[in-house]
Amino acid sequence: MRNSDTADQPGKGPFFNKPLGFRSRFLAATGLSLLLVCFAGAYLIYQRESAQMEKHAYEKTMMVMAAVEASRKYVRDELRPLMSEEFGEEFFMVQAMSTSYVGRAVMDNFNQVLPHYEYRRVARNARNPRSEANSLELSMINLFQLNPELLNWQGTLNVEGEKQFMRFKPVYFEESCMSCHGDPVHAPRDMLNMYGTERGFWNQPGDLAGVMAVGIPVHKALAEIRDQAASVFFSLFLGATLFFLLMAFIFNRAVVNNLHGVLNIFRGEVEEKSLQGFLPKPNPMDPRDEIQELTEAAVSMAEHLNRTRQELKEHAHNLEDKVVRRTAALQQSEQMLQQKVLARKQELQTLNALAELTTAAVSLSEILPQVQQRALQVFPAQGSGIYLCDKANQQLTLQYQENAADLPLTIPMQHIIPTVLAARPNRLVDAIAQAAKGQASCFDRRGASGNLNVPLLCRGEILGVLSFIGVDCKLVTQEQMELLLSIGRQIGIAVESLQNMEKLLQSKELLQSVFDGITDQVVLMGRDFGIRMVNKAYTKRYNVDSEEVLGRKCYEIHGSGEKPCKECGLQRAMSTKSAVVYESRCPAQDDIFQVHCYPVMDEQGKVESVIRYVKEITDQKQMEQQIQQTEKMVAMGQLAAGVAHEINNPLGVILCYLDLLKRQLADYPQGLKDLSTIEKQALNCKRIVGDLLHFARSQETKKQPASFNQILEDVLVMVGEQFKKQGVVTELNLDPDLPKLSMDTHKMKQVVLNLIMNAHQAMGRKNGKITLHTSRLAEKQSIIFTIRDNGQGIPEYLQDKIFDPFFSTKRTGEGTGLGLSVSYGIIREHGGKISVQSKPGEWTEFRIELPLGGGSE
Repeated sequence: MRNSDTADQPGKGPFFNKPLGFRSRFLAATGLSLLLVCFAGAYLIYQRESAQMEKHAYEKTMMVMAAVEASRKYVRDELRPLMSEEFGEEFFMVQAMSTSYVGRAVMDNFNQVLPHYEYRRVARNARNPRSEANSLELSMINLFQLNPELLNWQGTLNVEGEKQFMRFKPVYFEESCMSCHGDPVHAPRDMLNMYGTERGFWNQPGDLAGVMAVGIPVHKALAEIRDQAASVFFSLFLGATLFFLLMAFIFNRAVVNNLHGVLNIFRGEVEEKSLQGFLPKPNPMDPRDEIQELTEAAVSMAEHLNRTRQELKEHAHNLEDKVVRRTAALQQSEQMLQQKVLARKQELQTLNALAELTTAAVSLSEILPQVQQRALQVFPAQGSGIYLCDKANQQLTLQYQENAADLPLTIPMQHIIPTVLAARPNRLVDAIAQAAKGQASCFDRRGASGNLNVPLLCRGEILGVLSFIGVDCKLVTQEQMELLLSIGRQIGIAVESLQNMEKLLQSKELLQSVFDGITDQVVLMGRDFGIRMVNKAYTKRYNVDSEEVLGRKCYEIHGSGEKPCKECGLQRAMSTKSAVVYESRCPAQDDIFQVHCYPVMDEQGKVESVIRYVKEITDQKQMEQQIQQTEKMVAMGQLAAGVAHEINNPLGVILCYLDLLKRQLADYPQGLKDLSTIEKQALNCKRIVGDLLHFARSQETKKQPASFNQILEDVLVMVGEQFKKQGVVTELNLDPDLPKLSMDTHKMKQVVLNLIMNAHQAMGRKNGKITLHTSRLAEKQSIIFTIRDNGQGIPEYLQDKIFDPFFSTKRTGEGTGLGLSVSYGIIREHGGKISVQSKPGEWTEFRIELPLGGGSE
């Protein structure tokens, strides 16, 4: 209850005595929330703009560092080697050969345009005092030295009272730096005279040289960001104020008015006189808010309801006796119901167990004993047996029995005829025969226990009989008989399912054996590209188990994994409903396959599946290409031989007349000079004709036993000094046990020299590497020679043309295009093979295979 005397206490006015109402608390919380939103918005804007400012500053430092590093790289890689080569190794000009000096000079010129950028490249114990690190830079050097995996540091720092964005990057000594920063003995004399030997020496490759620092002042940018954040705050505050006023107006109209309506319902709508004394009356001077008034009204009504509940308890006590009597009757009914439920539950468990056995078993010999044991658990009998129809022998055969030795092992089908049981002497056989016609039978035998027989049915077909002995037919209830008939139907379903499964397994094994007998790959695929069956040739080719690929999409295994391959013939076979044959190439192994796709139709004429037959034809294709290349080379050789003989005669006449003209023009120097030029070009033509004759095999080949390794070493002696001057490294990996071959050593040297010179020209740069390798293939009775370079490589579309006569990628005047053609002819003349493999931009490898017998084609 409200204390009315509180307002009269001294020292307290009505304003301070009045508690905050619901409306005041709501509006105060809303105002504080909007104020927090304003502060949060301004703070987020400040943080975002600060991050953007640091990002832009970082990008500018990257540009500055990249520009300086570019100038330093030019000095290190271009200008310094050129000046050392021009003026000697002891010469050193700091303005042109010191990368640090050039970097500082570049940034000094850069600062004339943009003076607010600061660049420093400093070190500890620097050779130049201007490059000595200050305290901040020393701390960064220590940081990078303690954390070698750290490649960069950036952040905003106070430098000389101003905010600057600083970026530091470690600098490490490289091998090219050792001449100036390693042992002073190897340093240029001019540099030692300039700086001495005390500072900047005795470093190793990989040591921390110092740091490179770039600074950009950001104090103005930060001030602008703060101003922007303040503007955002005041804008948000103005919007929040308007929103607050709008919320106050809506709250008064939508909430407070509704609360007044609810209070009026409590005061005016209640008609019961018993509640009128509990509801508060409206008082315009009451400082309570609407929520508080509703609370007091609810408390009053709760007190009234509590008294009403006590009255109801007294009435409920009188009903307890009636409930007890009714409960006893219900418990008795429940016990009877539970007994029936348990019986039904046991029956359902038995049927479920039989269904589980049907799905889990793989043969009748496994399921029949368990089925029989389950049946004996739910039906009281001495023993039982299960007969199955043997259609092949026209009889019922006892498959399994338990405690039923009296049951006959077989019953002929002729015995299963309509008859009256009393008319035949063997009533047991007659009862089983009656069950085999689809009717359950039960009879009591004299002097022995009774017999009950249940047919095993599946879709109206009788598959056998379940026979029980030791049964009292008078005690068999209708519920038990229905249960046994259900068990018989369940056993019939299991028998048919397992028999069909055995037939399917036999068919599958037969089909799989046919698939596995095919030596080429055979795959059965569905319309959705899913693999249904594969043969052993497929699993052996891809080294997988059939379980790993069955059910998966073919393009997930052999394609991109997302969609069918473009050249896949499965879609064409399904759309055309006819066989499709095409060639496919495997990029990984460079194998070529001939693929046949045969559609399989269903009864409606739709494509149900596709059989894909794959035959590898890589060797066949390679043989066809070799035959084509050989035929082309033979034709070109014959043509070259004819052209060479036709040109040799005019060349001989020209050279003869040149000798005569030299004698006639002995006193005319200019004429002799012109004749020498003519003679040089004529001899060049004669050399080309000689290459043509080599290519056409018009010269005699003289074979004798020789070491191929010795030929390689002799050729390398000829070109070794030239390669050494040009910085080309030759690596030998020769088999020391390589046997001698019967070959023409001069022609074979010509082949090796041509390949080595081609490799050298293909690199076109210093620091190239040529690798020569020899080995023996015992299974083929041949030797293998490979020559590999790290040059520019050969494009794939040119690799089939490089052995053609007069084909060359060199500039005019650098070659005739006959070198590889002549080499090809020499290798074929020795019964060998020559091939090329290349990865453009990385390497090229020529491979020569020569037979040990030195055969000829």
